[in-house]
Amino acid sequence: MTAEQSPGPRRRWWAPLAVAVVVAVIAHLVVVLAAPRVVMGVAERRIAESAGGRNTWLHTPRVTPRNQQVVRSSPDLAYSACVWDLSDGPVRVSAPGWDGYYSLSIYDDRTDVVFVDGDPHPEVTVLLATTDQEDQARRAAGSDVEVVVVPAPDGVALLRYLAPTDDAFADADRVRSSAVCAPA
Repeated sequence: MTAEQSPGPRRRWWAPLAVAVVVAVIAHLVVVLAAPRVVMGVAERRIAESAGGRNTWLHTPRVTPRNQQVVRSSPDLAYSACVWDLSDGPVRVSAPGWDGYYSLSIYDDRTDVVFVDGDPHPEVTVLLATTDQEDQARRAAGSDVEVVVVPAPDGVALLRYLAPTDDAFADADRVRSSAVCAPA
């Protein structure tokens, strides 16, 4: 092979470098797109198992360093979580009111927040529905219930009540026991 026919030192490393860059970009995109769904899938499975199924609230005990399941959860909050599942139709989610701070947050299957409300309302009630279920949900909702159209048929509802003392936590426990997460 003559010097004119040789690929030269530049060409020898150019192709492997180009392949490495393409593989790195594809791997990055796969991780960025898949990670939220994987994380939420694990969370949904754990919550549903602990709650005894989907569309059922899991009311957790007071957070301590020993029982903390989520990084940086607050010991001043009473947490409840429900894995909502719209495979059989719209789901009603409600949070009874509270004298102090409280909130209801709805997350989709990618960990995106699709709804947040709470303080200072006496109660928050929403009807979750997919685009295909929206008309059915609006008929079932009535005028005082907001219909929240979600991009996926499952996700997590998170309910938080400010309860900084043992007495306040006991009160929050009684109040949140009447929260609803059930087919409409």
